[in-house]
Amino acid sequence: MNAQTQSIDRIGILWRGEREAEPSERAKTVLGPLFDALADLGVATERILYADDAIDAVRDQLRRVDGVLVWVNPIQDGANRAQLDSLLREASARGVWVSAHPDVIMKMGTKEVLFHTTAVGWGTDTDLYRSPQELAQRFPQRLAQSGQLVVKQARGNGGDGVWRVELVRIASTETIVRIQHALTRSATSEETTLQEFLDRCNEYFAWSGSVISQPYQARLRDGMIRCYFVQDRVAGFCHQWPTGLLEAPAQGPHRGPWEDRDAPQYQRLETCAESDWVPAMTELLGIETRSLPVIWDADFLYGPKDAGGHDTYVLCEINVSCVWPFPPRVTTDIARAAVARVREAKATHA
Repeated sequence: MNAQTQSIDRIGILWRGEREAEPSERAKTVLGPLFDALADLGVATERILYADDAIDAVRDQLRRVDGVLVWVNPIQDGANRAQLDSLLREASARGVWVSAHPDVIMKMGTKEVLFHTTAVGWGTDTDLYRSPQELAQRFPQRLAQSGQLVVKQARGNGGDGVWRVELVRIASTETIVRIQHALTRSATSEETTLQEFLDRCNEYFAWSGSVISQPYQARLRDGMIRCYFVQDRVAGFCHQWPTGLLEAPAQGPHRGPWEDRDAPQYQRLETCAESDWVPAMTELLGIETRSLPVIWDADFLYGPKDAGGHDTYVLCEINVSCVWPFPPRVTTDIARAAVARVREAKATHA
């Protein structure tokens, strides 16, 4: 290998799919421009299609790159990321730069972050349960006090393992609740016993490791603001209207247009997130700025208005594992950040 070849940075773009099949239209639309942006920066790219039955082939590809950008959901089509995360840690140990690194995902990309960063300024009253026993011991009293809670498994996506739980009545022998799963997206609820619901949640501990509960946000119908970041900088916004936990979902578009970071309606949120909340989160969780994913987002629900009549915001979740779609205009920023981090990693391991 000559010196010119050695100097070329090579970055893999990895997502879940059939290795011999053509990329999906979504992958072409979202990730295709990223391949082009990296090429414009003089970087060689490699398409890496991940499947649990192709570990050795993926490992070989990871040996050929200096860095890898990853788009794989925590849970998808009945599969989780356990084998992939192990493979990515192995690659990182060899000096391959990984975004998002599995260790960073475990710190900021699971629902546990809602519990650990409550004091940051974006939080609400949150409880964390690390076992079915803890859930059974503390959740019933918490529900009795509030009347309505949202339960979330720690590692999930698309509403999987997210429930609205409303207390109906407490009888002498059993507690009756009304539950609604966000994954159904059809405002379908059912009445059952609290014990039966808790039994359903037991399966979440095997993969997610924990479950959290939070108050139901009364302004959910006003929508959710997805705030996109390129590492520690706000990159843009998108107003969305999730319907999975609403009693009667509103009709109409569920996602608004992409908005720039300087969109006037989000300036208070942008200032709080970039100047206060993210620095506080990274310090609290022990994450270096350069280790932040090159693309991630934080979803904010509207909290109650403050004394001045201004909106407040409550963190709903942080998405790190598979952030797509993302605002097309930030594609070049993602590419530049990835190249900078890869070159830092190469210099460190030189």
